[in-house]
Amino acid sequence: MSLSMNSKVTFKKCSRHDIDSLVKISTQFYPEHYIHIWKNEDPSYYINLSFTKEAFEKDFIIDNIIYFLITNENKNLGLLKIRQDQAVEGYSKTEALQLEKIYLLKESIGLGIGEQGIKFTKELAYKLDKKVIWLDVMSTSPALTFYQKHNFNTISRYDLDYPGLKDNYREMQRMILNI
Repeated sequence: MSLSMNSKVTFKKCSRHDIDSLVKISTQFYPEHYIHIWKNEDPSYYINLSFTKEAFEKDFIIDNIIYFLITNENKNLGLLKIRQDQAVEGYSKTEALQLEKIYLLKESIGLGIGEQGIKFTKELAYKLDKKVIWLDVMSTSPALTFYQKHNFNTISRYDLDYPGLKDNYREMQRMILNI
């Protein structure tokens, strides 16, 4: 896939009407990037936890959560999940915004879309008068370097306890970006 000069990446705020699209894109991008971190290459635990119709319906009940489909020329490329008011060490929920998920299809990696996602999230944080954006990332993820390049700094580490996750993929880093 290539982005032409006149094509525009957009971040479409989602409603319940977008759940089928969110499920479809999620069940495509997640295995593309993460099947190798699961025993027997079975990511069903996390897909069932985060990317089913029921999981999205639960999230849409929570006012604090906003989903955005990342699109280009009417093609869904990924999603953003943001918690608008989410406390983190040293900051109250009114001061902090969590970038909980940013996922892209494998074909969309390296095209500058992730950078646009960070820029979009920063603009939202400015509008909401936040002091920080924070996120969690696997220590083994290529995204860690991407976030470091965008001035996110690690403030803590912890291990995931998901069943079926291979042991060398459990460590997470909590990262923060001052606005």
